[in-house]
Amino acid sequence: MSTRRVLLVQLPIPPLGPAPIRGNVPLAGAYLKLYVETRGLGADYDIEVFPAPLANTLGDRALAEALAARGPWLVGFTCYLWNVERTLWVARELKRLRPGVKVLVGGPEITTDNAWVLGSADYDFAAVGEGEQTFAALLLGLLGGEDVPPVRIDGLYVPPATGERFRPELAPKFRTPLPDLDRLGSPYLAGVLDAADERMLLLETTRGCVFNCKFCYYPKSYDKQYYLSTDLVSASLAHARTRGAEEVFLLDPTLNQRKDFAEFVRLLARGNPGRKFKYFGELRAEGITPEIASLLAEAGFTEVEVGLQSVERDAMDLMARRNNLKAFEKGVRALIDAGINVTVDLIVGLPGDTEESVRRGFRYLRDGGLYSRAQVFNLAVLPGTAFRHEARELGLHFQPRPPYYVLRTPTLDRAALLGLMHEAQDVFDVEFDAAPPPVLDFGPHDRTRVWRVDLDGPRDDAPAPAERAQALTLWFRAADLPRHSAEIARLIRQSLDVNPYTTLQVVLEPSAPDSERVRRVLGPVFLNALLAACLEHPTYLDKFYALLPGRPNGAKRLVLLLPLEAREGTDPDAVAEAGSFASVVWRGAADAAEPDDLEPHEYVWAATPIAQPVGG
Repeated sequence: MSTRRVLLVQLPIPPLGPAPIRGNVPLAGAYLKLYVETRGLGADYDIEVFPAPLANTLGDRALAEALAARGPWLVGFTCYLWNVERTLWVARELKRLRPGVKVLVGGPEITTDNAWVLGSADYDFAAVGEGEQTFAALLLGLLGGEDVPPVRIDGLYVPPATGERFRPELAPKFRTPLPDLDRLGSPYLAGVLDAADERMLLLETTRGCVFNCKFCYYPKSYDKQYYLSTDLVSASLAHARTRGAEEVFLLDPTLNQRKDFAEFVRLLARGNPGRKFKYFGELRAEGITPEIASLLAEAGFTEVEVGLQSVERDAMDLMARRNNLKAFEKGVRALIDAGINVTVDLIVGLPGDTEESVRRGFRYLRDGGLYSRAQVFNLAVLPGTAFRHEARELGLHFQPRPPYYVLRTPTLDRAALLGLMHEAQDVFDVEFDAAPPPVLDFGPHDRTRVWRVDLDGPRDDAPAPAERAQALTLWFRAADLPRHSAEIARLIRQSLDVNPYTTLQVVLEPSAPDSERVRRVLGPVFLNALLAACLEHPTYLDKFYALLPGRPNGAKRLVLLLPLEAREGTDPDAVAEAGSFASVVWRGAADAAEPDDLEPHEYVWAATPIAQPVGG
């Protein structure tokens, strides 16, 4: 039997615009490849981690075709809440292009209580829990040419060949995790990954968590803590230094859960002489003393993230996370005094919280100055968590698909949830997950990224659906754009029909920019019709932003490109109303408007060979 080709793929967090994606490092796939090959299966399977630059840029159909062109026997996808729906679409298209290919899904989204995923027909095997041993056992079980392993494998769900796809009685036994992380080795040291690629190293020194927060997946996935040896930590940091990494992200769920935390931080300091890179990690503020904070700063930590989530006693009890507020305050102040920025997380929508208790949490942070930056999240009722299992008992109503935001609790309705997010932005004087400036600079070689449509004259040929980038700009130009409303909406729908998970930027540029044409382009009926066409089939980002206040945001965006000279004579109220549907970009000289004069939904684009949006 010839060597079988296996591809391991991780799709990125979908971008908010055409700017390059950063941070999608396929660490899970790299671990799988390394673990299987060190167990001698490399002679039977040619395992490739699909290149991140391709995963980050290719559109849906282009991605499926690129995978099919590599001739895989099996494709394994790492599934997170931000990519799982797109992953299943790509898997389905891949099976159409290459009948007989096998699909394995794994990652945090693959749990036995996530029936919508396991009930789909787009996969052949599902790894539940820690995946390395399960993946190796699957490949070993299929060496003889069988379609399914001859024996049941812990952690592996194999859907029935006929009938109902997901049958709970077939759920696999819990996969006991590896006893220590040294058995995984390091994908960086083995050459599977390179910290030079993004000037970044992802380092997992612990799996498992001593805490049992009910909103978190970890307690269900690991029965205890498993550690990487100090030798491998040191060797990984040496790789980061040698390869010019600027950041080392520690992926441990709670850095200071370990009993040897002070010595561990000293190890990190020794691995970063001269502080060539910055560390980032998550920890509990409780237990952080001035001495520990000083050690963290000396090691190279410039920012940490700490969870508070709620100050309400009932909410703390129901989420199984009791905060010691006095200790929290001491820890945060020690970190800030040591020069470390502290991002503090709060959750809106926890069972047990009320409008007033959530507001009390906002005031507690703000009035005490207990943060450098505040992050406020809607509660996500994630698969595999205790909250998901207890949702009915707790009265949690939530989105059935990612991001699984809570929509109602016994003490908070949807209006209250949205109102509290509005208040949070006011209290902390920030716009959460703000949209980046529109991208309007495209060169002659950007044909896969932009399709310019002159609605009054000859049109450029559209890039073929299988050539389009994941982030696509449709650029419409006409003297009277609203007159072409139906055609613009049709082309938007057509683009999303062939590549449904596109991040779409729709630019609307009047070619006869007199004041009357500008006024018509600002019309809410016109803009609302186009936005409705964009959102007929909402994807992850659209649903993510659906419960966030502020400007329209998501995977689709309207951009009005208007002449700057018309701004002074345009009704500000009309511009403000248009800003609730679209980003307004004034085209003209870079120094013709000061950013401080612009509203949050307005930008200026310099019409020069090297154009640069400013403002917002």
